[in-house]
Amino acid sequence: EQVINNILEHKLVPHLDRLDRRMPRQLKPDPTPLVTSRCNVFQNDEFDVFSRDSVDVSRVQKGKRREKDSTRSLVNDKRLVLEQRDRYSQYSVVVEELPLEDYEDEYDDTYDGNQVGANDADSDDELISRR
Repeated sequence: EQVINNILEHKLVPHLDRLDRRMPRQLKPDPTPLVTSRCNVFQNDEFDVFSRDSVDVSRVQKGKRREKDSTRSLVNDKRLVLEQRDRYSQYSVVVEELPLEDYEDEYDDTYDGNQVGANDADSDDELISRR
């Protein structure tokens, strides 16, 4: 403010007052526009409105895309399961049910009772006092 005021009132310092005021002003170069200097992963892709004049609007959508097949129809489609069943049946890897008659081992009922170890001779106090 003070410099402008001194220029208007002709009170400049003598070495500044001797300068030619009609000297052409140097123009500042324009900074590069942001649109031309930008760099990102979406540059020049099919939706880049800065590098293309037209964008295929049919490819643009708002929200989640509606798929032809719903989740329920995909889950209910059992074609793949039938294909895999046929494939693995050739290898005899998939067996529908095992017959129970082939199992020859007897059932072990040692640990079936609720009070396992309740009838032991050692009590907790004896085990702790031995330490």
